[in-house]
Amino acid sequence: MNTLLSKINLKMIIPLLLLVLLVVVFSPFSVNDAGERQVIQTLGGDLNIRFQPGLYFSGFGSKVTTYPNNVTIQASTDSKASPDADYHVVPYQGTFSEGDNALMSHTVKWDLPNTVESMLALHKTYTNINNLMTTTLLTYQNQTASYSAQRMSSEAHYSGGKSQLNAYFQDQLRNGQVLLITETKTRRLEDGSTKAYIEVREKLNDDGTIKRTISDIQKYGIVASVATIDEVTYDERIYEKLKAKIDAASDEATAKQQLITAQQEALTEKARGEKLIAQTKAREEADKLQEVIRAEKASAVAAENLKKARLDAAAELALKEAQAKGDKLKVAAGLTPKEKAEFEMQTRIGVARELAKVAVPKIVVGGGSSKGGTSPMDAIGIKMLMEISKDLSRK
Repeated sequence: MNTLLSKINLKMIIPLLLLVLLVVVFSPFSVNDAGERQVIQTLGGDLNIRFQPGLYFSGFGSKVTTYPNNVTIQASTDSKASPDADYHVVPYQGTFSEGDNALMSHTVKWDLPNTVESMLALHKTYTNINNLMTTTLLTYQNQTASYSAQRMSSEAHYSGGKSQLNAYFQDQLRNGQVLLITETKTRRLEDGSTKAYIEVREKLNDDGTIKRTISDIQKYGIVASVATIDEVTYDERIYEKLKAKIDAASDEATAKQQLITAQQEALTEKARGEKLIAQTKAREEADKLQEVIRAEKASAVAAENLKKARLDAAAELALKEAQAKGDKLKVAAGLTPKEKAEFEMQTRIGVARELAKVAVPKIVVGGGSSKGGTSPMDAIGIKMLMEISKDLSRK
């Protein structure tokens, strides 16, 4: 009896298990997680895309391929590998414009296309994300890093061109790799010598735009949303060459600075001399002006003194003339008894004073003077004084 029941249960369990297995394998439902998209291929070969997260009906027997919305690919040394990178490789060698080699570490986050048409075309070409990363994204990333380095010299990169290299890298990842033209040219240095160098410039289309190559990155709308050149490790020979150039540049900079300092000192001394000359000139001009002012002042004072002297003399002359006229008028009009007496008294005093000075001679000698005698003219003068005295006595 028990054996019969066991056989019956086994016959029921096996079909049930087969049914569960068929449901699991050929389930018409699928789940899309956030941060992913799924490509659904039905039993009939039709393709659909599921971007929204969650449970959905995918159909019996459909094949579902999951892609992440974005992947991060890192090229770096193992010690600097990020645990968050989806794919990691060791650094790829790049070449600068003058042939200098260096290992280039870089990280790029690639965003997959968000349109149904682009995503289906991408899936038909690569069928899965690993194939896309290893055959296209990584290769394009390494090539672009090297092509970006070719647009500058190692010296230019070392001397402050890191941000420019990063800009070249981002531009070519997003817009297509730039086709370049390289030419060897020479330039004349300050000391008169010449130096050969490699000039790199972009090829241009007929409309003046930069000529670029179009890859699957641009064709399918894959976008490098984040791209960085993390590290550039030069070859040891490059470090030696850069060190020599740096030392030479440092010596040149020092020499230039010394020249600038000497020129500045010369200009300073010149400025000081010009200032001293200006100060001396200003001082001399001030002294000269003071002397002119003093001379003008003295001239003005002398002129004023002369004018005053002339006025004083004129005033004195006018006063004397007025006094003389007054005396004349008084005489003509008749003096008062008192004034007449005073006038006569003064006249007598004057005549007496003059007669006292003369020794009256007893002998008058004609024809010249003689010892002990008087000339006729002296005698006439004496006679006139004596007559004036007599006239005054009679009055």
